[in-house]
Amino acid sequence: MKQVLHDKFTITLVKDNFLILEIHEEQVIDAQAIRLIYEGYEELVGDNEYVVAVYGNAFSSMNDEARKIAATEYYSEKRKKVAFISDNLAHILIVRFYILFNKPRIPVRIFRNQESAYEWLEAE
Repeated sequence: MKQVLHDKFTITLVKDNFLILEIHEEQVIDAQAIRLIYEGYEELVGDNEYVVAVYGNAFSSMNDEARKIAATEYYSEKRKKVAFISDNLAHILIVRFYILFNKPRIPVRIFRNQESAYEWLEAE
């Protein structure tokens, strides 16, 4: 499998145009890291459309500047869906707030289990 490895995250191309972003434990995604994440997406899928499954691990987070950048600077018509997968209530509440406040132009859903998230991401 192709991967982009970083000390704060790992992006994996698991199959054609299906990416997994795993934020490492106890890491805070900042402005620099969010830009590197989007560069990693492009490195792995090129000009193709893609979907992303995002895993937030224990005590991982994203700072306000990174959230703003993600919401405003990195919209891409190539990114078709994002599934956030977590059973951590704090993560779920933060992502819900992000979705409500920023109103992403692409579908973003929250899932507590991987199977449901993958089914949704792979559905047309």
